[in-house]
Amino acid sequence: MAHYYDAQLKRPTTFNFARDVVDYWAINAPENGVAMHWIREDRRVERRLSFEYFSRQSHRLAILLRDHLGMRKGDRLLLIMPRLPEWWAIATATVRCGVVVCPATTLLVDKDIEYRCNRSGAAVFIGDSVSVAKVLKHFYRLKPGDLAWILAEQGWAKAAWAFFATWNCGAGLFIHDDRRPFSPKETLNVLHHYPITTLCAPPTAYRQLVLDEMRRHYVQRPPNALRHCTGAGEPLNPEVIRLWKETSGLEICDGYGQTETMLVCGNFEGSPIRPGSMGKPSPGVPLSVIDEHGQETHDDAEGDIALRVDLSETSNSFGVFDGYLGEDGTLDRKLRPASNGGLDQSWYLTGDRARRDKDGYFWFVGRNDDVINSAGYRIGPFEVESTLKQHPAVVESAVVSSPDPNRGEVVKAFVVLTQEASKGAGEALVKELQDFCKKNAAPYKYPRKIQFVDPSFLPKTISGKIQRKKLKEMEWDGGPKSKL
Repeated sequence: MAHYYDAQLKRPTTFNFARDVVDYWAINAPENGVAMHWIREDRRVERRLSFEYFSRQSHRLAILLRDHLGMRKGDRLLLIMPRLPEWWAIATATVRCGVVVCPATTLLVDKDIEYRCNRSGAAVFIGDSVSVAKVLKHFYRLKPGDLAWILAEQGWAKAAWAFFATWNCGAGLFIHDDRRPFSPKETLNVLHHYPITTLCAPPTAYRQLVLDEMRRHYVQRPPNALRHCTGAGEPLNPEVIRLWKETSGLEICDGYGQTETMLVCGNFEGSPIRPGSMGKPSPGVPLSVIDEHGQETHDDAEGDIALRVDLSETSNSFGVFDGYLGEDGTLDRKLRPASNGGLDQSWYLTGDRARRDKDGYFWFVGRNDDVINSAGYRIGPFEVESTLKQHPAVVESAVVSSPDPNRGEVVKAFVVLTQEASKGAGEALVKELQDFCKKNAAPYKYPRKIQFVDPSFLPKTISGKIQRKKLKEMEWDGGPKSKL
């Protein structure tokens, strides 16, 4: 069986991001090179900061942490701040002196902060007055002089990936300290006013950016310098990719990774994009799809997404975390023995399911606990949601299982309609959407139940991911109903 991770990558014997990346670009960045272009929420104040600035500031802060606060290598620091340049200076300083930084979102309440303090064992807590891995450069296609805007709170792994990946390439971060709810119009206005070359956004943002009103706004106020777009956080519907390309002329490169891993799969430069696919494994990353016995599946067969790991002491494998702070043995619980290989060979299970086609592209099916088993048919919610998104009346949807006396469970879709379509929401539109799904996907996957809801009804994480688990709990335990 062909493998898609034959490239051999070796860990350097020593590496420090602050020294080997930030200090390097402080000396070698192009003249007027920008590490960060920061603007305030109202866009009336902005700062352009160099790598030399972050190198100098992080040296000073590292001395403060070590000599004045007594922090040593391995100590934990809880960092809760809004999108201010100081956040990146502090994070660089922790890397410089070997302190483990534990970033968290500013939206945490008191009990959440207390939990993180206790759980992490943080010796120092840095916050503002209110709240008190490296990613391969080919995914972002960044180079010195570029400016990347990543729509992610610092408390999420995506923000850390962007921090390391952007500066690894000598490119700059664009930071908009906007604390208001996401606005697609404001996002387009910012892209129009500033020389942002790379945009990384969650699917929720792209879905709003391709609505008819926003597409008209895009034409009136096109981006200043945008040339590359990536998606992250959850799977991106093919229809959204099509509409964005139709509007902007740019394809969205989707990728896949977790807090516990690096970017392990993506649509990299040099491989044609297949809309709806996660892409191919990152070079050197032993990613595959396996069955319950630890064997790699055949082409197009559904299975568990897994990374091969070598647990021997001499292992040079990478891409998977060592475990959660304060929880010994957590990695072991996520492993499945490999069917071939030595005693130290195992598979790390991501908890997601996918299939891999004959050309090596991975296609997301769903979280293990999201997959619906209806009358013996296994149905991934993402494919149903993607089919619904193709219908002009649908803004977005969330698909979960719903109890059924005959089939055990059936597919149910919570659907957000366009403003125009919501005026005629009724049984006729339900049947129209069901027939549309039967025609554009396998007939057994159509949603037997459809509920029209307001946008605010769909529970989402801070980063915009739909929380299907909460919808499923409502459906199975009985919960609030919402109709337009």
